[in-house]
Amino acid sequence: NRGLETQEQVDEFLLPDYGHDLHDPFLFREMQAACERIFLAIEKQERVVVHGDYDADGVSGTAILLTAFREVAVLAGGDPSLFVSYIPHREHEGYGLNSDTVRRLATDGCTLLITIDCGISNAEEISLAKELGIETIVVDHHQVPEHIPKCILIHPLVPGETYPYGNLAAAGVAFKVATALYEVARRRNLEVPVGREKWLLDLVAIATVTDFMKLIGENRTLEKWGLVVLNKTRRPGLQQLIQSAGLELGRLDTVSVGFYIGPRINAASRMDHADLALETVLAEDAGRAAELATQLNACNVDRQKLTEEIVRQARLVIEDGCRIQILVGDGWSAGVVGIVAGRFTTELGVPVFVLGRQDDGRFVGSGRSIPGFDVMQLLRRAENSLARFGGHPEACGLTIVGDDNLVEFRRLAKEYADEVLADHDLRPVLRVECELQTSQIDWSLISELERFEPFGVGNPRPLFLLSGLQLRSVQSVGRDGKHVRVSVLGDRPQETKLIGFGLAARLTEFSSGDRIDAVVELGVNQWNGTRTIQVRLVDIRSGGTIS
Repeated sequence: NRGLETQEQVDEFLLPDYGHDLHDPFLFREMQAACERIFLAIEKQERVVVHGDYDADGVSGTAILLTAFREVAVLAGGDPSLFVSYIPHREHEGYGLNSDTVRRLATDGCTLLITIDCGISNAEEISLAKELGIETIVVDHHQVPEHIPKCILIHPLVPGETYPYGNLAAAGVAFKVATALYEVARRRNLEVPVGREKWLLDLVAIATVTDFMKLIGENRTLEKWGLVVLNKTRRPGLQQLIQSAGLELGRLDTVSVGFYIGPRINAASRMDHADLALETVLAEDAGRAAELATQLNACNVDRQKLTEEIVRQARLVIEDGCRIQILVGDGWSAGVVGIVAGRFTTELGVPVFVLGRQDDGRFVGSGRSIPGFDVMQLLRRAENSLARFGGHPEACGLTIVGDDNLVEFRRLAKEYADEVLADHDLRPVLRVECELQTSQIDWSLISELERFEPFGVGNPRPLFLLSGLQLRSVQSVGRDGKHVRVSVLGDRPQETKLIGFGLAARLTEFSSGDRIDAVVELGVNQWNGTRTIQVRLVDIRSGGTIS
């Protein structure tokens, strides 16, 4: 059930080919102009600032661009130190360009500004930059507003763009810029090794998963080969980060990225400043890289504790029966409200906004959505009550100034949710691929499923229905007893073992001997060099009791 209709789509999905399935970066209308402007900056010894976003996509994109720009500058006889980064502070400055930053960059002598993972919504600030003598190149992937900047735009979604794929992460767009720049360098007889850009794919793999981009089309090829590069990354910073997370090179997949690597990179800006993550990714000395990775780990632990506390507080202000939740609390950190919103969206099955009331009267927050509800459409409807906003249909950030505007936003949000969400939209749905018998769960099936990797948004790990099972035993496991190990009997004489994470409370409704139906996910558990098939319990329902 992957929506593949042609043989070409099937081939691209099952056998992503780096040489065949990636689009030419010069299909971007203004890519040549962007490359020429960067070379001009190298030749004229201009100060170039790469202005990134503070999340893992922005940090990865910033690292990709800085790496490529500095390498080409050295080859062209320029000064690589003139290429510098600027990432705003998540809480103090917020998302995107702001006028104060533009003025400060102009004072510091910047004449070329390159935004990555931001900029498309900053027409006013980029106009100011031009007045102050700064030219701008926007490298972005966010939804395009009505008024777009008047500058070079490398963005797959702008009106009239000829690039054929619109789902790239910002780091994916940055990779296209780097690939094009290396090609222009070769045309200028600079000695850039063929395929040099492939070593940037480790960062693309991290960003694509962490920014929840769909793993279909070109993204699937980028992720497939990005994971290959990540598993043998040359970056000391990533090597140390992977080791400190308890992971091993050679065994990394999208789960490793989404649950261990990406959150640690994001933790830097959530708890302090994204510069820590950028320095880690770019670190070349192993000793320094180890120190930075340790700091990132500490940030991640603090982030986890803070998230749990805000989840506890936010749970107290949930409104029962609402089609949309607007949860507000004093001092909730802008760094973790997006995580909290995502947690409650999954739990409640409705769109959720979580906003923290700041000391200056602002409400800074994030929204997460469900299928069929475009949060950006809501924000555009409510823009008169918002100080700033941006994002994607599924996730957004916003700032509201004043209690009156918060009240108005609540009203408009509830009104819009009542308009577009039907009752059936709010019922959680598990999409099952097919029904299996326990006798069909073997290594042959696991091998077939591995052909569908990498899994993620747009290509979820397949779910299967096991019906008519007999429940034989239930055992709580884990330090807090929240997980459960279950034995069931199906169509083969041996019992099948299931593991259910966070399902211990749910299993108290069932007893040994009950007839059950189970939705499961199949995978591989590796421990001490041994591989075993893991059957993960996703959901369970009564199938009638055996007499």
